[in-house]
Amino acid sequence: MVELAGGTSVRVVESGPADGPPVVLLHGWAVSAYLWRHTLVGLAAAGYRAIAVDLPGHGLSDAPTTKGDYTLKSLADRSEQLLDAIGLERPPVLAQSMGGRIATALAARGRVSRLALFGPVGFGNVSPATAFAPFIPEIVGDLATALVTRQMVEIVQRRVHGKLGWFSDRDVDEYWAPTQFPDIVRAQVQMLREFTWDPHTPDELAAIDVPVLVVFGTSDRTVRPLRAQEIVKLLPLGRLEWIEGGGHVLMEEVPEQVTAMLIEFLAPTG
Repeated sequence: MVELAGGTSVRVVESGPADGPPVVLLHGWAVSAYLWRHTLVGLAAAGYRAIAVDLPGHGLSDAPTTKGDYTLKSLADRSEQLLDAIGLERPPVLAQSMGGRIATALAARGRVSRLALFGPVGFGNVSPATAFAPFIPEIVGDLATALVTRQMVEIVQRRVHGKLGWFSDRDVDEYWAPTQFPDIVRAQVQMLREFTWDPHTPDELAAIDVPVLVVFGTSDRTVRPLRAQEIVKLLPLGRLEWIEGGGHVLMEEVPEQVTAMLIEFLAPTG
């Protein structure tokens, strides 16, 4: 557990040699560092110090619920505080879905040396389910946990997977377990209301002056890559790769392929 400058505590998971080149991994909405379990092992075997975090409101991290805690700026602020807390100035950042939006904000602040983004928010059209968030009533007490059943989590897993790989009972349990903390459920509903889910603007992307690898599965139904090629072209140093038949959780569906892509992308050049 790492305490950030603002007082929030987050869980950090590390794998690999302590003196290896550091790489930070950010997950998406409603999952946790568990998303990167295969990638952590693969990067560690390649000599990297792989560092995955449970973002605030996820996993075993704190889940504050003050208004504004889950705007893009607030989550980027806390992610920058994490870099400060673990002593990293400009590491490479790997991110998925909502984490991709946070990672690009960090890059715009000069805190990232390169980015690898998987199904990233900002590069596609997000599921219209987020539009219903303002109509979800405020939930008090322990009742919040009743809203998320194990069966619901399994249904979501079916939706985020594409035509490659599949999930296990343990995977469902790992993602369902944190929702038995009422504050986690409230925080994730608040995220749907407060976070920025829209595609990036040209000005936002023009400010990202580091190498960026964007990877989409062709069967991603969560962040639909309808204009991904057009949007990636707005990056000064952007590159788009496709994984045929992949869904929204490529690091779970085809972990070996994702790890190989990352090791190639992270390799020093020149």
